[in-house]
Amino acid sequence: MIMQRDQMLRHLANETFDLLVIGGGITGVGVAREAARRGIRTALVEMQDFAWGTSSRSTKLIHGGLRYLRNFEFGLVRESVVERQRLLRMAPHLVHPLPFVFPVYTGDPDPLWMLKIGLMMYDWFSGKGTQIPHRMARGKAVMQWEPLLKQEGLVGAGIYQDCATDDARLTIEVLQSAVQWGAVAANYAVVTALRHDRSGKLEAVEVEDTLTRQRFAIRANRVLSACGPWADTVRRMDDPSAPSLLRLTKGVHITVPRDRLPLTNAVTMRGTDGRIMFAIPSGAFTYLGTTDTDYAGRPEDVRADRDDVEYILAAAQKNFPGQKLDFADVVSAWAGLRPLVRSQAANPSAVSRGYELFPSASGLVTIAGGKLTAFRAMASHIVDYLFPATKRAQGTAPSDNPLPGATTEPVAQETVKAISKATGEPEAEVVRVAQRYGRRFGPMWTELQTSGALSDGDPLMAWRLMQLKQAVEHEMAVRLEDVVARRTSLLLFTQDNGQRHLEALGQAMGQMLGWDATRTAAEVERCRQRVQEMFAWKNA
Repeated sequence: MIMQRDQMLRHLANETFDLLVIGGGITGVGVAREAARRGIRTALVEMQDFAWGTSSRSTKLIHGGLRYLRNFEFGLVRESVVERQRLLRMAPHLVHPLPFVFPVYTGDPDPLWMLKIGLMMYDWFSGKGTQIPHRMARGKAVMQWEPLLKQEGLVGAGIYQDCATDDARLTIEVLQSAVQWGAVAANYAVVTALRHDRSGKLEAVEVEDTLTRQRFAIRANRVLSACGPWADTVRRMDDPSAPSLLRLTKGVHITVPRDRLPLTNAVTMRGTDGRIMFAIPSGAFTYLGTTDTDYAGRPEDVRADRDDVEYILAAAQKNFPGQKLDFADVVSAWAGLRPLVRSQAANPSAVSRGYELFPSASGLVTIAGGKLTAFRAMASHIVDYLFPATKRAQGTAPSDNPLPGATTEPVAQETVKAISKATGEPEAEVVRVAQRYGRRFGPMWTELQTSGALSDGDPLMAWRLMQLKQAVEHEMAVRLEDVVARRTSLLLFTQDNGQRHLEALGQAMGQMLGWDATRTAAEVERCRQRVQEMFAWKNA
């Protein structure tokens, strides 16, 4: 499908909507999809690109959150596990079952028997849908699962199933589904003010297109702020005296080449302070994280610090001592913020990952908290709250209908090998790209083959141009960074962070979108700056 931004902006400026969603992360697009599905005339605006914030900077897991059982958040875990099973059906190309090994060592906070009880509950919540019921391994038997784990003090391990995803791509596909059902959405459309009538009720939202500097007002009967870490900012546009809702905590991840940490399964590991973290194989790479520390700066300024990277590397060295990972192995890093509901908990990791709705006197409703995994259920509850008459609307499609690219047919291994040979892309990364597009991938690859571009001197460049074209024509990518950082995995999951082809990609995107030489150079420089910021910790 094609999402035309100019056309979307005209609709936003000229129509009155039932619902306006502010925020284009997974929560916002999930609500837009659910509302549009019910026949509610829905609009959505995002001040940056879709998934620019937390929704492209998570641990990229669809999981129940085993550790939340320790905090007695049984309802949250059950909902998340049930939603995990739904997402396996809705987006099998983007949500992939992944075995996890959870080793237990002498002195760990949770003994093996306690882990077994937790995993039994996990399986029970999953129902018959779980593909890999948990199992327990003792002593050296654990090494058959992950031979790189530290052996000293190893008591045993639990092996269980959760799922991995591409968080930014999932957000884009949920948005595409919302648009298919009639939602109107635009990125780079920042809210500048909330307009009230004489009685103090919200009557319009003033917006600026940050690419053209044009301003307009959007009128809607209901307005939902799904702004994640920026929720308090929007609330104070509505009421300058509004108290803060959020406790922002920072989560940092790092990526290393998979041959430096060649895991077969994901590993649930503990940091040097006992916190639960993950090491997750992903294509030709393995990523590790996350940290969980309070954050008090501007949300848009969040970065990985040297302390964050040292903390993650220390955990890797503790759990996989033979690999001796260090700073030189780090290929990429990302930092995101969790917009948690403010609490008095001393430890950030003890703060609930649940969500709450906060209505204001003007009619603005703000959502705080929430998890990637539960976005569909959360959206359903929110739309029930905003439009109770639609709760059991007749004639609407099921909310767990497959997303646009859904397919259960993997690309044949011989095709993967042929693409890898033709383009120079590692086979594991070919699989990542094929999964990203799902059923769309076959036509994309066929078009590339018949174009002759693979024989024009740089077949890897042609492969990346194929993805650029899809992003611009079908996914509302309007800046080069949108493509490099969110529509593709070039920034985080390539050895050079996409730098080798940055100039050529910028030139091609400029031709597609009518940029002049100055704009093209600025887009390329913006991406280079993003890479420099990602590695600023090296010079700290």
